[in-house]
Amino acid sequence: MADVVLIYPYVHREATGRKLWLFPPLGQGFIAAHLRALGHSVRFLDCTFRGIDWAIAEAAAEQPLVVGVYCMVTMHEDALAIVRGLRSSLGDRALLVAGGPMPSGKPQTFLPAFDAVMRGEGELVWEALVACLKDRRPYKQLEGICTLDPTGALTGNTKAPLIPKEVLTRLPMPARDLFDHERYQAYWRSTFGYTQTPVFTARGCPYGCEYCDQPIFGATYREHTVEQVMEDIENALAAGYSHIWFSDDIFMLNWQRALKICDEIHRRGLKFKWDCLGRVDVQRKVFARMAAAGCERIFFGIESGSPRVLRQMGKRFSPQDVRQAIQDANSVGIRAAAFFQIGYPGERTEDILATLQFIPTLPLDYLSFTITYPLPGTKLFDRVVSEGRLSPEEQAEWKRAGHNVLTYKADHSQLKLRSAIYAARARFLAEKHLGWLGKTLGPAITHSASLAIARMA
Repeated sequence: MADVVLIYPYVHREATGRKLWLFPPLGQGFIAAHLRALGHSVRFLDCTFRGIDWAIAEAAAEQPLVVGVYCMVTMHEDALAIVRGLRSSLGDRALLVAGGPMPSGKPQTFLPAFDAVMRGEGELVWEALVACLKDRRPYKQLEGICTLDPTGALTGNTKAPLIPKEVLTRLPMPARDLFDHERYQAYWRSTFGYTQTPVFTARGCPYGCEYCDQPIFGATYREHTVEQVMEDIENALAAGYSHIWFSDDIFMLNWQRALKICDEIHRRGLKFKWDCLGRVDVQRKVFARMAAAGCERIFFGIESGSPRVLRQMGKRFSPQDVRQAIQDANSVGIRAAAFFQIGYPGERTEDILATLQFIPTLPLDYLSFTITYPLPGTKLFDRVVSEGRLSPEEQAEWKRAGHNVLTYKADHSQLKLRSAIYAARARFLAEKHLGWLGKTLGPAITHSASLAIARMA
């Protein structure tokens, strides 16, 4: 019988045919580790390979005090299906709590299906919540806990304070023994030919990109100690993984510290490959040290090839900066991957075409291209609401990653935006996989698509 059950509602549906990076949720791993260190028993249920019905049955069998269900935008329907099943099997015998990015940004969406929503960083709120439940004390007054009052109005609708760095460095790293390594590794081997798992070295991002959602870790940058990071890396490698995904918003934000981690990897003689998220304002010597420590690929949030749109987004770099950074990374053997978005409010047709022309000039290994999605809690969301482009109560949701549904009144049609995405992907894939033929066809793909897009609404 567990005091706490934590559920990850994502279900991998192989019928999609897409090669997805599937990872266990580190956030719930951190929460579980902290609660166990305090003496509470925790059961973690991952639906990825086992499904929702299994999780509901297992959770009900535990008869816990509280069940926490994580949720992102693409997991909303599954999270609600789980809470309906839990309500049917557990009744009011367990407190049902939603947490994660989407509940933190749109708590009203999860109430009254759940008893409460936990907003923001979770470890210390979970500590206080479980203590209240065990002592049979009221919990609704806790910072970070949001509920409904008898009239249906939100109460306590504030996020939990960010965990100070001096406290964060005393908290345990994630409880990796709770993760289903066997199934994750089997999936990665069959899909990609190697095994990869995530590691957090720091939390928070101080850059104020208008579209970026920071519902959990916020804008205050806080680091785990290098010793903590190395311990977690070694635990991940001991579990059988060959590759690490550094999940920080920007691994090289403090590049001096990033190099300390690289040096420690070398000093300990650890041999593994790794990828990370990065920015373009990094010197070539940093890329070189990262490559020597095993870095294979850096994912850059480039977003647009239009200087005007980059300024609207709050980006602090130019297309020229992007090109230089990717060339520098490539020069030391690091492959570059890029995220782009299209349909940004205020984006003009000439901006779309500039992005289509810009992408082929970059030596990329991977390209992600999506329609802009104004996430609740972002400055972009507030702007499109204030401009009358979006009603928060009526915003459509993406059912899966890369769904590319237009969820607000944009300046262009969904057909036009999707056509631009298809054109960019078609040229990228042709040039990557068809050799000289792809290089020959690429310019024609962009040219014909640009002519068609220019005529679309």
